[in-house]
Amino acid sequence: MIDSNDDLWPDLTGEPEEKSPLVILREQAAILGTKTSNLVEAEVTATPSNHDEALDIHFTLKAPVNGYEYTLLIIRQPIDLYPIHLSEGKKVKNEQEFKQYLKDLFKSERTVKIIRSFIAQGKQA
Repeated sequence: MIDSNDDLWPDLTGEPEEKSPLVILREQAAILGTKTSNLVEAEVTATPSNHDEALDIHFTLKAPVNGYEYTLLIIRQPIDLYPIHLSEGKKVKNEQEFKQYLKDLFKSERTVKIIRSFIAQGKQA
């Protein structure tokens, strides 16, 4: 039996201070499917980075009816969550900045145009 004096670990039971970018993107993917009656879906894929201790995460819009796909976002999430690196070379320091970045990206003219195009094609199929 291990004596409590031998346990050198701190209390690890608390909640994390920030939500991970991967979790945030998965939540947004689920919301998009609901908002569009699944005429547009988002797929979130994460793979270990070949360069460092991080995950490369892709957020891809999909139109299930015709198979169209559009990669909207690629990020690199470090093992300690933040700062994350965006594919366009920017860094995001924390959860709040990341959510604001996503909000701006999702409401951008280009993103809205692509989603509306996928919806229209899905309704015509």
